Amino acid sequence: LKERPFTAMARNNNDDSEAFSKHAQEDTALAAPAEEAGGGQKKGITFLGKVFVFVIFPVTVGVIGLYTSYLETRRMPDKTLSFDRDFMVPFLLALAMSVVIGIQTGGFSSTKVKPLVAWPKVRKVKKIIKKKKGDTTSDEDGDQVVSDKKND
Repeated sequence: LKERPFTAMARNNNDDSEAFSKHAQEDTALAAPAEEAGGGQKKGITFLGKVFVFVIFPVTVGVIGLYTSYLETRRMPDKTLSFDRDFMVPFLLALAMSVVIGIQTGGFSSTKVKPLVAWPKVRKVKKIIKKKKGDTTSDEDGDQVVSDKKND
């Protein structure tokens, strides 16, 4: 019988994958993305992304705030539109939120948030209790400690 071509390929599959893995280790174009990121390329957000985050997003939030205020004036005619209250406040809040998130993520280059302030580590302080002989005292845990000193 003739051997099927697919079974011959299956036998040589391990040899081909080993050859490819050796080639991939030597070839810089097939290097892992983690190595590529540390190789001098600046990780971060593109120019178009910056325009969206710092201009389009806050303007959209401000327009939504102005539109909701407009809908409210149609329902209550005695209320007036105010550009500062209805557009600028939501715009500035969205802009501030974008700036803070940008600072915490290192210019939108990572998904892990770094705190703005590095708080000091809390150290557990152990309380030292001096025991005198003969006294019955209790320690921090509430356990009674008996010593040899006699009461006067």
